[in-house]
Amino acid sequence: MGNGEARVTTELRVSGIREQDVDLLLWEELVASPEFLAWFLASAGIGDAGDLIAVARSVSSATGESDLELDLHLHCGSAILKVLIENKVDAPLQPRQAERYAERAAAYVKQGKCSSAATVIVAPLAYFGESEDCLGFDGRVTYESVLTWFEDSAILGARGGCKVALLREAIDNGKWTLVPDKVATEFWRLYWEQAAAIAPHLRVPEPKDRPAASFFIFFSPFGLASDVSLLHKLPYGNVDLQFARKGDRVGEIERQYRPYLEPDMRVDQASRSAVIRIAVPKIDMGAPFPTSEAAVRAGIEAAARLLSMYKRFADSLAV
Repeated sequence: MGNGEARVTTELRVSGIREQDVDLLLWEELVASPEFLAWFLASAGIGDAGDLIAVARSVSSATGESDLELDLHLHCGSAILKVLIENKVDAPLQPRQAERYAERAAAYVKQGKCSSAATVIVAPLAYFGESEDCLGFDGRVTYESVLTWFEDSAILGARGGCKVALLREAIDNGKWTLVPDKVATEFWRLYWEQAAAIAPHLRVPEPKDRPAASFFIFFSPFGLASDVSLLHKLPYGNVDLQFARKGDRVGEIERQYRPYLEPDMRVDQASRSAVIRIAVPKIDMGAPFPTSEAAVRAGIEAAARLLSMYKRFADSLAV
């Protein structure tokens, strides 16, 4: 091309993006770009990226199928981390899909196929509505954040334009919109009313429309560190004070908090996180609320106790 000659800009057109198209886009970049791999895992709340030693698409097992699975040799020792990824373009979560991912992750650890495992959901931001939670997965990555990474990347060259066009089509013209579920929305409203009456300091967010899969209720009290969350995992029967990315430090957490733990509080590992947990009755959001009212109260009271314990520990450090 001579001096002064106009550069030809190629117009990129793509339509009909399906889930498998984004699967393969992610698959390629996770393999080809260590920079993208490190960014993706950090965005999902997973720390030390390590070295990618295996990647697979459409992995089936007795508990369902993972869209993508990554095996990583962590930099800190010889541990193997397996990351199970669910990718959503325009389909809702299937019944118990997040739980089945968690069961699959736990089975991999039990079978000795990895030292630890984490589950991640990748979807357009609209998929989550206004919620900050991960819909039952350990972490989440939005299409919009992936798009921004591709737009800002200096290493992709012309290939970046193709990836950007594909993701923009998936975001802008995908069929997904948050589908409110009347039963789930009503359950959240009644739970919120109970929490506001019993323990307003837990600051349960006032609910708006909720999808059917929104079965983790996050509390938002003042005073929690940025990597600590308090939540009621309704179908599991657990109320957890959760320490992000400290699943390998359960023993340390137990030693630190031991003087403050009440008899029914136990320290455990929940995938990549450590938790201080109180077992409470399991809750079926689809059942009439009056049948769950006692279990809801038990969950709220357990959350209040965990928060009080956490603050006692925090106060001891300030002395």
